[in-house]
Amino acid sequence: MPHSTSPTPRLLLALDTGSPVVSVAVGDRGLVLAERSLELSRSSGALLSLVDETLKAAGVTLQSLEGLLGLRGPGSFTGLRVGLATLQGLHEALGIPATAIPTFEALAALSPGDGAQTLAAVDARRDEWFVQPLRADRPVRPLALPRRIGLVELVSLAPQRLIGFGVSRLAAAFDPEAVPAVIEPDGLAGAALHSVEACPPGWDPRLLAAPLYLRRPAVTPLCKAPG
Repeated sequence: MPHSTSPTPRLLLALDTGSPVVSVAVGDRGLVLAERSLELSRSSGALLSLVDETLKAAGVTLQSLEGLLGLRGPGSFTGLRVGLATLQGLHEALGIPATAIPTFEALAALSPGDGAQTLAAVDARRDEWFVQPLRADRPVRPLALPRRIGLVELVSLAPQRLIGFGVSRLAAAFDPEAVPAVIEPDGLAGAALHSVEACPPGWDPRLLAAPLYLRRPAVTPLCKAPG
């Protein structure tokens, strides 16, 4: 399906399944009508039930949706695949616009518009983090491309604010006089709705098949290739 530059659909379903807290939200022009969340470890068998619960809480039906929005990572490999595949199935069944945006964009939507130097961060495990520096203006201004860094380098960036799941535990690594303010989200699906309303994306369903991992999966081949 070709890339669409049409305006953002009005009634949207948003999913974030790659974060430690999985969330589903329904929104109308950026206004969150309902949002529900649960822990990542419990999400794979309950995602569709969570979608149904959120739709009912918003007072809308699946058939009344006008668009579908996912977060494409970085985050849990399995979680991202489950969520994006779910959206792909809904897109094909309902025939409505769909797209996916980076998780950093939803995190950035949580930042106050005060101009502070902010670091959106996603836990990459193994003492590493996926990060994107940004200026918390309105609209938010990215200062660099996303990348994977270690804790020492993260601290050296000296952000005024950290946004992400689990970032409060990083405080001990900073100089006591330079500990950044932190924002830890309860869920990102609602923030994703705010993000696309403030800065409309290209509505391209092909992005549902393009997770943003920023690291190759940790796998070991079972056998060597012949030759």
